[in-house]
Amino acid sequence: MNMTLILLAAGDSLRFNGNKLLYEINGKPMYRYIIEAIDQLPDGLFSRKLIVTQYDEIMEYMKDSGYKIIANRDSRLGISHSIHLALKELEKDDTDFFFAVCDQPYLQSSTIEALVKGFWESRKGLACLCFRGELGNPAIFSGQYRKKLMELTGDRGGKKIIAAHMSDVFLLEAEDARELKDIDVMPL
Repeated sequence: MNMTLILLAAGDSLRFNGNKLLYEINGKPMYRYIIEAIDQLPDGLFSRKLIVTQYDEIMEYMKDSGYKIIANRDSRLGISHSIHLALKELEKDDTDFFFAVCDQPYLQSSTIEALVKGFWESRKGLACLCFRGELGNPAIFSGQYRKKLMELTGDRGGKKIIAAHMSDVFLLEAEDARELKDIDVMPL
């Protein structure tokens, strides 16, 4: 089983009034929460780890982390551009793709591991976290969906693909709705 972790950390944070990924929650930049959750996972769960970002601060922090850093200098093209950049890096790899965003600070490592294991056991081509029927992130795409991912445009992610192929989706119900919560606006 070959799965590549792809962290998406290039968004422009237009609704946030600042760079939300660098916004500190309990004294730590938001993007570091998912990295720490991933660091708690068993070795070998992911064959490769990539992070796509436009932010020099994140690139600097990640330079010795074991992640392949991919610079997205055209973030205005939307999340689909980050997805395309990652897939181009992996074009010679026969792999499944685990996509996660870096603005979900409450996502737990146990949930990430359960999603991966559930995907493998289900033998489905797609997987995503959900809460009471609401689809969320992270999401997994088998290699057979690479072409559909490359066809995405603008600020549309893989949820469109998942919604169109629900019979091929393993859904993992989150225990807590907070795990799916992405921070899009500045907390009051």
